[in-house]
Amino acid sequence: ALLSLAACRTKVEKVEAVDAYGYTERYARSPEDYARQGRYQKLDSAGQLVEEANFVDDTLHGLRALYFENGDTQIVEHYQMGIFDGPYRVYYPEGGLQLEGQYSQNEMKGDWLKYYPNGQLMERVRFESNLENGPFVEYHENGNLKAEGTYRNGDKEHGELRLYDENGTLERKMDCENGICRTTWKREAPSN
Repeated sequence: ALLSLAACRTKVEKVEAVDAYGYTERYARSPEDYARQGRYQKLDSAGQLVEEANFVDDTLHGLRALYFENGDTQIVEHYQMGIFDGPYRVYYPEGGLQLEGQYSQNEMKGDWLKYYPNGQLMERVRFESNLENGPFVEYHENGNLKAEGTYRNGDKEHGELRLYDENGTLERKMDCENGICRTTWKREAPSN
């Protein structure tokens, strides 16, 4: 009897259903508890793939991807039994990388990178416990340094903050405490 029960649990039934918004969902599920198993796809009313993922016992596990209307990748994320874990990427509609970082056990960790549409790095910021915590560097769209400093407990500058003009020339130094900054040095305007 134990063997037949195990054999039943491995069987799945294919499902294709249209929701109230006109999206078609395709997946396999367990006939006993209707838990999704394996590959999942969601298509729009024109049949274009808008989402695909993998499920184990009705829980996201592995790669999940979302797509723009033109079929290009919009977001790629990874799960370990329902928990964000692994690389995370967001793309511009034109196809270039917009944002990338790493999740570990549902938390944003390490350096996250944000890019301009032209592919130039816009910002590098350190995350800990889902908050900006640590050094950051920002760049102008031309690639020159824009700002550098440290965040503490979120988007709050702490310590020395340096601001640069589009040519990469230091314009101002500020002393910051939990997001409240005061200028300590400012470049003098060139005299005519």
